[in-house]
Amino acid sequence: MNNQFFTKLGSFLGTVWSYITVGRDFFWKAIRFTFATGIFLLVAVGILNSLISPLWTDSDKPDSEGKVVVFKPSGIVVDQEPGKVEAEWWEQALEESLGASESTRVYQYRDMIKFFEDFKNDENVDAMIFDPSGLGIQIPYVLAIAEKIKEAVDAGKEIVVRSNYLGDASYVLASAGSEISSQTYSAFAIDGFGGPREYYKNFFNKFLITPRIFAAGDFKTGPEQFTRDSMSEEAKANLEFYTPLWGKFKSFVQEQRDIDLQWIADDSWEQLVNGEVDEWTAALDWGLVDIIEEDDDFDARMIEKFGALEDDEEELNAIYFRDYLETLPKDKPAKSDNVIRVVAIEGAIMGGDVMLGTAGSDGIVEMLKDAHENEDTKAIVLRVNSPGGSVVASDYIRWEIEKAQEKGIPVVVSMGSLAASGGYWVSSLADKIYAESDTITGSIGVYGTLFSVERIYDWMGIGIDGYSTTKWGAFDMMRQDWPIEIEDIVRSGINSIYVKFTTQTSIDRNIPLEVVKEIAKGRVYSGERALEIGLVDEIGNLEDALAYAANLAEVEEFKVDYVKPPAPSGSGFAFTISNTIEIVKSFLGLSPKQSFQKNYLDNIHIYCYGCVYSD
Repeated sequence: MNNQFFTKLGSFLGTVWSYITVGRDFFWKAIRFTFATGIFLLVAVGILNSLISPLWTDSDKPDSEGKVVVFKPSGIVVDQEPGKVEAEWWEQALEESLGASESTRVYQYRDMIKFFEDFKNDENVDAMIFDPSGLGIQIPYVLAIAEKIKEAVDAGKEIVVRSNYLGDASYVLASAGSEISSQTYSAFAIDGFGGPREYYKNFFNKFLITPRIFAAGDFKTGPEQFTRDSMSEEAKANLEFYTPLWGKFKSFVQEQRDIDLQWIADDSWEQLVNGEVDEWTAALDWGLVDIIEEDDDFDARMIEKFGALEDDEEELNAIYFRDYLETLPKDKPAKSDNVIRVVAIEGAIMGGDVMLGTAGSDGIVEMLKDAHENEDTKAIVLRVNSPGGSVVASDYIRWEIEKAQEKGIPVVVSMGSLAASGGYWVSSLADKIYAESDTITGSIGVYGTLFSVERIYDWMGIGIDGYSTTKWGAFDMMRQDWPIEIEDIVRSGINSIYVKFTTQTSIDRNIPLEVVKEIAKGRVYSGERALEIGLVDEIGNLEDALAYAANLAEVEEFKVDYVKPPAPSGSGFAFTISNTIEIVKSFLGLSPKQSFQKNYLDNIHIYCYGCVYSD
């Protein structure tokens, strides 16, 4: 009986094993077949693609040969394009319902310089039609781009400027071209630098608002608009850095077109009033333009000058900016394992994300971490283009820079158009600081801006009182009058930060503290003047800073990595809406009460009001 049992069991197991063996063999055959088929298909598709791809690649790729480039930018020039986040469907719907405009287009400064350089060297094209009127650009960047346009013209390229509106900056760009054409009804806003400001002293008095303004630095005059009804002499003196910049604009235009912009701005109106020139031809009479013509006439002249399409005699033989970029040679990526990473600090320094116009400290810190925690980073170049901002946010950025230096990574600063106040605070500890000749920098000073509405509550007959186990626990900074002790606390905090700013500048720059105290006081300087007084080390651009960083890192070959800002946590539109709601809630007393210390720390700034200007 036992023998029969084991016989049947063995037969059963043998049958099972035979099935397993067959299944195993089938499985491995299937795997081998699938693998071989996959490789075959991959190779076949690759060969087929290499054979037929030229058939559509050549036809789809734009062809610039013999065409005129048309470049009509609409947007602003920045150092680094901020990260983007796709808006939610409800945000898009809300934007459309409110008529909100699309996000602002940006052009990176280095790309703009390279574009005109590539155009100059491109043998396939000889001409460009250029309209700079839609380009927002910071003053110190204008001449560098204008020089590139001039170089292209001097090299034999023809750049026809066509626009119906030109301001100070855009006219300088236009003056570098071969000719300027405009319509009869065109405008030329040659106003120089500067402009009016609003002063709110009387407004606040009428509406019972009390500004609580504290400043350290005689020339830290930005918040004076809340306490005065006119501009102080110190504020006017602090804007004198614009005078040499305006002089360079005038000299460039004088050289290109033999026009005195100062006369155009100040005295040309007399000829209009006296009837010496006609209002509609004055731009031509004064030499601002070379020809006045309407669009149809201009289009016809351009077709006659540069030719029409082969299949349409009424269309200009043109290639437009985006298509033209595809025809330009791409930079070959460097093969070196040595990397110098560029971190852009651009916009007002605040907490939060990096967005257009905002150097959010959370995002900048993350970018710096990406740079110094990467083992192949040999040096870091900070491209600073900021008027400053929050003390707290500036310190977070500075602390992360120190972490990189503690690892032995060289840090070099390249100042862009603007590196003032907090922008200087995050720059001063670098191993070397480069500024461009027209960089706006300095503004070493501190101020605090807070407001209270106790007089509104008095007028409405509402009293504010309460109980606390501490002396100031029931005090409300916004809704109650400030006792002298609170004012002393805030003033002491402002002065303490100013002492920290000047002392650290003295240490970072190896300048005697007494000298720093004299050149600080919130004064603003050009890059050239900053070099004379020791706030920067050398006049140079980003390329110079990269070369020096490589020298410090002792590397001959390297590649440059522009660290991309992390995408913001929400769209700019949603952020604006939520921020506005929080402000209203705070004003109405609906937000959770903040501590006294946090409230005033959030409102202490190292920021240069008068430095922010673009055309």
